[in-house]
This record gives sequence, C-alpha cells and structure tokens, in this order.
Amino acid sequence: MSKWRKSKKSKYLKAITAMALTASAVVVVAPIASEASSFKDVHRTHPFYDDIKNLNDRGIINGFQDGTFKPEQNLTRGQAAKIIASVLELDTLNVSNPNFKDIPTTHQYFGAIAALKQEGIIDGYEDGTFRQGDYIERNHVAKILANAFHLKASNTNSLPFTDVRADYKEAIAALYENNVTTGKTTTLFDGSSNVTRGQMAAFITRSEAVGHPIFQPSQSVTFKVEEYAASEITINGKTYYFDDSVKSIFTTENKTALTGAEITATIKNGVITKVNNVVLNKAGSAEKEVVFKTNATLDSITINADAVIVKNVSITGNAIISSNVKAKVAFDGATITGDIITEAIDGAKASLENKNASHTTPVLTIKNSQTGKVHVKRNNISIMSNSVIPEIIITATISAINIEGAVKKVTIESTAKLKMTGNINFERLLLSTAVELALNVGGVVNYLSVLNADARITIGSGLLINTLSIPAGSTVTKIMTNYAAVASQIKAVIGGSSPSTGVPNNGGGNVAPDPVIPPEKVNEFNVKNAEELKQALKQAKAGDLIKLMAPVTIDITLTDLVMFDLNGYTLNGNVTITAPTAKGRYTFMPAGSTGTISGDLIIDAPNVNISLDGLTVEGHTVIE
Repeated sequence: MSKWRKSKKSKYLKAITAMALTASAVVVVAPIASEASSFKDVHRTHPFYDDIKNLNDRGIINGFQDGTFKPEQNLTRGQAAKIIASVLELDTLNVSNPNFKDIPTTHQYFGAIAALKQEGIIDGYEDGTFRQGDYIERNHVAKILANAFHLKASNTNSLPFTDVRADYKEAIAALYENNVTTGKTTTLFDGSSNVTRGQMAAFITRSEAVGHPIFQPSQSVTFKVEEYAASEITINGKTYYFDDSVKSIFTTENKTALTGAEITATIKNGVITKVNNVVLNKAGSAEKEVVFKTNATLDSITINADAVIVKNVSITGNAIISSNVKAKVAFDGATITGDIITEAIDGAKASLENKNASHTTPVLTIKNSQTGKVHVKRNNISIMSNSVIPEIIITATISAINIEGAVKKVTIESTAKLKMTGNINFERLLLSTAVELALNVGGVVNYLSVLNADARITIGSGLLINTLSIPAGSTVTKIMTNYAAVASQIKAVIGGSSPSTGVPNNGGGNVAPDPVIPPEKVNEFNVKNAEELKQALKQAKAGDLIKLMAPVTIDITLTDLVMFDLNGYTLNGNVTITAPTAKGRYTFMPAGSTGTISGDLIIDAPNVNISLDGLTVEGHTVIE
C-alpha cells in the first residue's frame, strides 16, 4: 500500500489524509438515522442522491438533527478517517497508538485514525500531528482511495489533466482510469480544492464498485533478489508492489548491492510493507566497493560479502559481518540500535587465518554512525571509527586486534595471548580473564580495571592510564610486568596490596615511607544522615574519623584529610578530595573497612599517596 509522499506545499512526511463523514466540524451532534430521500437538502434530483442513500442505508453516514445532510459542506480529515474506517470495516478498538501529538487516545476519531495508520493507509505531518480539523483536499482523497481500494493505473501518462503534481500522479491516474473521477474540467483535476460531504459519498461508492478493499493478514516471505522495477518485484511468478517505506531499498542505485541478496519481507494485500532482514551477498573489490544505500528501517542486516558499504540505514536489531568479509566493510551514516557482530571463522579456515594473520586483516569502518555494542569474534580485525562506540567485547579466542577511535567500554574476555594495536581513547578497559595483554597502542585509557589476579599486562610508551585498578592481594608489578619502565604513564593505582595515587615510584606496588597523614586517630564522628555528615565535616580535622552508621546521600568535598569508615554502607554521591599543598601518605578508610561511593571520586592531591583499599567507586575515579 503506497503511503503519501512529501508535499512541497504542505510539507507532509508521507502525509496521507483520510476521509470521514460524521457531524459538523464545529459542534459534534448526535446524527439521526434516516433515509437519504428524507434529507431536506438531498432530493432525488441531487447529483449525489444515490451515493448518499447507499452509504446512509448501510449506516456508514447519517444526517444532522435538523433533518439535513449538508452535502456541500467541506469534509475534515478527522471526519474522513471515520467514514473510511467504517467502509473498510476495520477494527477500531484493538489498535496501536500512532502517537500523533494532537490525537489523544480519548479523541472521538482516535480508533479510526489509528486503524487506518496501522493498515498503512494514512500518515500524519512531519511535525507529528494529524490535524483532524483541517479540510481534506482532492489530491489527498485520490491517494487515500487508491491505497484503500488497491486501485492501479496501467498508464500513468494517459491523464488529460495539466495541473497534476508528480507526487499524486499515480493515485490520480488510478482513479481516472477506473472512472472514479473525471476531474473538475476536461483538463484540470484541481487537486488543492476541498472535498465536500456529497462528493466524498460519490468517490467512495465509485471506488467500491471497482476496487478490492479486502485486508488480508500480513505474511512473511523470504526470497532471493533477481530483478525488480521501480515500483514492483516478481517473486515466484507473482508480482508484488512496493510500499513507499521500502522504495528507497529497491532503487536503481542499489541493484548491484542487491544482486543475489536474500530478503525476508512482510507482505500484505500484494504489497511489500516492510523489509525485515537483508543478507547482502554481492562483493565489491579493493578498487570499488559495493554500496547499499537506503533510509529505510530494517530489523537486521547481514553482510556476507567483501568490500561492502552500508549507508544511511536504520537497523533495530543486529548487524552481522560474516566470515566471508576478508578485507573491508563499512557503515556510513547508519543507526544500529542492536549490536555489530563480527563472526568467527570456524575449523580449518580459522586455523589457516591465524597462521597467516598478517595477511588477513579485515577492516571494519564505522563512520558518522550510531551503534550498539561491537562483538569481536573474528581474529586480527581492525576497527576504525570516528563515532564513539558504546562497548567493544573481545571474545575468548582473539589474539590480535587493532582499534582506531574512542570507546566508552572495552571488555576483554579473551584467554589467549592478546596483542592490541592502534590509537585509542577508552573510558574503561575491563579485563575479566587471565589474559596476557600487550597494549601496544597510543592514546589514553581513563580507567583500566583488572578483575583477574592472573592477568598480565604490558603497555607501550605511547599509552597513558589515568587509573589502574588491580585485584586485592596482588601488586602492580605482578599485574603490569613492565611497570618499572612505564610507571610515569600511570597516574593512579588503586586496589592491590599497596594502592597509591600521585606519581608512582620505581618500587612497583610498594610506596616509599613518606610521612603519614593523618598520624593517628583523634576524634570519631558517627553519622547516619546527610545533615549529621555535614556537621561532622565542619568539625573534623586531619586525624579524625567519620563513620557511617547508615547509607547517606550527599556530595562532599574533603579539604582536611580525615579518614572515612564507610562501614559497609554506600555514600550516594560524589566525593572530592582537595589537598593541593599536602604531602605524605593518606589512607582514605581504616584497615578492614569496606564501602561504596556511588558517584565519582575526584582527587586533587598531587603530592599525596592515597590508599583506597576496600573502597568501591561506581562512577569515575578522576585524578586531577
């Protein structure tokens, strides 16, 4: 079913209008069921007498309480939706909300408008409104009737009218060829003029006489693309038409990319209303990629061939890159709500690929795109992105990967000896396995968290790490085997046997015996709410202890290096430690204490080695 295309004058977004015939647009009054012949203003000599009587006899239209029908009164879009839904006998109760800004679910025409939208017969304006009170035009009527009754024209160039807009030509030709309209004159259709109640009755009865408004359940069909025209495709000897929402897929420009493609689509009443899944099987070359460009929305896409660029598409599910991609694949201007999954090569092929890894480095380019997670199951892949990737997950068998770009979170699940190269900006890098990781990258890792005490890391000279978190009981020299050579590249180390901040020394996890701040506990403040904590902070000095007796929600700033015993509770907020002139060693929590800061921990104490043992920070740890 074709939907409305964008109007140059009205700025429709596939704007379709529907037609209804009910009460007045100003005051809704209860109509009276009466024979058309009894309407005071519709006599047997009226040109639309038979049409009005037909619909009135069937209970689709009624007159007004004063006994009139008012056939010359203009019809509104809301009234229009009501009558068309009634003619088609659509279910107006069990409908999905089309979410038009001006049509709440309590609106008198909501059910009719929603049912027509659900069937793909109407749509709203690009500002998200339906404008039910606006009068309906002849252009709109032509398109909605062609959609509703499946009217087609064998020759759209046979129209005698000289004023037909291109975006309504197909629908007007369908009505003209089927004798639904003859135009305002022999040469003018006058598409921008309004439609009256009487005219609509005639349009509908004529359309019913030649059309086929039988709405069948949607069905799913999977087919291999061989050939298609601008508005239709033949599948197993049967011709199906393209809904406007999928026409940007089946373009002349996409014919190369769709050669041999496998498509799963939704078909209703002979019309492809949605393309659900696409598998692209046509490969490009090193010199010329194959481009698949569409502004349509797909459920998923699989790229099963090399040197393919996917542009502008919206994908609600996953984008899968098969093992047939050997050299390169790219997403440009795409919106992927699901994940990108790079599939592994199985068996002997995988073994051969690993042996020749330097010769098989497929490049995944993500350009000006929004994506979900990227699952790396393919060894020796290169990921290049000018957009921030939410997360990259590197699976168990990966031994080599190159990353160029920014990533919020990188999770390494590999148990192999993994080498990472590239230029990076990682917010978080998480190691959950006993991986042996060589970070031969340039750039910044804001927070490197090592969860497995058997993990081993080496970093190159071009990488800076703001915070390195290591497991309790381990040491930084054990986790980072070249720590002595790269200590100046790590701003803070937390966890382990001797966590510290400030400039690390060459002793690895062992901090030099600087003066201790505070030297000893003086006063203790037990607090159980935000107000008590505020008062304690005003009184406490270096050497004092503040102990939580319950979870507390507050943002705090420490200018005196007091100790905090979170006592197993959570401090819900941000903590800032500001001691730019202090020197020595400071323990945030006493030995054996545990607790959580739900927000960020910000530390501005460049000359202090701060122990954060027992502390969990759910937000960011920032060393200024």
